[in-house]
Amino acid sequence: MIRSSPFEINSELNGDEARLALAGELDIATVQRLEEAVENVLRRGARTVIVDLSGLAFMDSSGLRLIITLNERAGADGWTLALIKPPRSSFSVFEITGADANLPFIEDSSP
Repeated sequence: MIRSSPFEINSELNGDEARLALAGELDIATVQRLEEAVENVLRRGARTVIVDLSGLAFMDSSGLRLIITLNERAGADGWTLALIKPPRSSFSVFEITGADANLPFIEDSSP
């Protein structure tokens, strides 16, 4: 029996910068939790939202669709989205679709 990894979001807000560190699986069952976490930090005054994907074990197309939607929304609404790459196994969904070239990936500068 294959067991899915539990999904967790560690949220930090420092001034107008929020960091959402994801762990587990970002898929159709969990994308709404990430969307709600982004909404929450924006309501609390974040102008930059860093989504750290480095703790993901898996991401499906619904996760990719949400990331693309968040990027489009950030541009339209005047806030900044930054992404920290997931592990190679989860990054392939970005590469296969070509989305990696159009999304705001940054190097992780956390200690």
